[in-house]
Amino acid sequence: MPEDPAEAVALFRYGLIAEAVNPRLTPAERGWLVRELASRAHLHPDGSMRTYARGSIDRWIRAYRAHGLGGLHPVPRSDTGQVRRHPELLAEAAALRAEQPARSAAHVADILRARYGIQVSERTIREHLHRRGLDRAALAAAPRSFGRYEAERPNERWIGDVLTGPFVPHPRIAGSKRAKLFLLVDDHSRLLVHGRWTATENTRAGQDVLRAAIARRGLPEQLYVDNGAPYANQALARCCAVLGIRLVHSKPHSPQGRGKQERLNRLIRERFLLEAEQAGIDSLDELNDRFAAWTEQVCNTRVHAETGQTRWPGGLSAGHPKRPTRCSWPRRFAGRRYGW
Repeated sequence: MPEDPAEAVALFRYGLIAEAVNPRLTPAERGWLVRELASRAHLHPDGSMRTYARGSIDRWIRAYRAHGLGGLHPVPRSDTGQVRRHPELLAEAAALRAEQPARSAAHVADILRARYGIQVSERTIREHLHRRGLDRAALAAAPRSFGRYEAERPNERWIGDVLTGPFVPHPRIAGSKRAKLFLLVDDHSRLLVHGRWTATENTRAGQDVLRAAIARRGLPEQLYVDNGAPYANQALARCCAVLGIRLVHSKPHSPQGRGKQERLNRLIRERFLLEAEQAGIDSLDELNDRFAAWTEQVCNTRVHAETGQTRWPGGLSAGHPKRPTRCSWPRRFAGRRYGW
């Protein structure tokens, strides 16, 4: 065993992931192997038996691919001594979780860093909340695993969905209506291409979001949507045919290909809606203004864990060279019916 403890840990981690880093494995095979490694205990160099979460093993695989054996050396804790000098941080972390139980440890860490400029690790927060009995309940059953799919380039494939949001005061009726968020996400870059909250879930709302997304980001080659009424209609089919976009509908009860969209939906619920509802929402316009700011300043600036890049190569202002002109839109969609 090497005398350097850090080198010993790096060699141990490589021995654990050696089979998983084989480039001949398919994503599904690698996922099965990582889950199997996470399900059992392993003998650590210090002599103790330890189990490791799947996220940790996946992180080691990415680190080894990027930096070799040196990427597996233990990284010094960024919050060393901070929690000891500022015990009130953990108390506030517990208060944040108690206020909104859906807040993740990563979200709580982001809030503490934004308020005090101090980085507390997710692991420290998670362990503290667990000791306080404030940990989120684990899922009752493990989800079924599917092989991964990813588009090869930006604008090759957009995924569309509608997310149900909170009740928002409606200007035309006495009371409030539940807001609906029409979303488009780029399959390759994970960019939130465009999104807008509306009071109705209909064809026009979906067309408005698609048109704004194309005007800003360029034409996608493929549009992948579900079979809901806003997407399963002749109007959208004709629009895509005229613009040269391949329209694909997912099969009912088949989650394959929609994992990125569902992950984005969860991010929006946990990071945006949670705080928006906490602050209060007075109107649909206010909700859209906040969402647009959050999209550009938070969501689309995040570095993706797998790609190691931001969500859009070349910056958020970069577009696709294949941009439509106004006259390229079907006359039916450029008239008074849709107000374009």
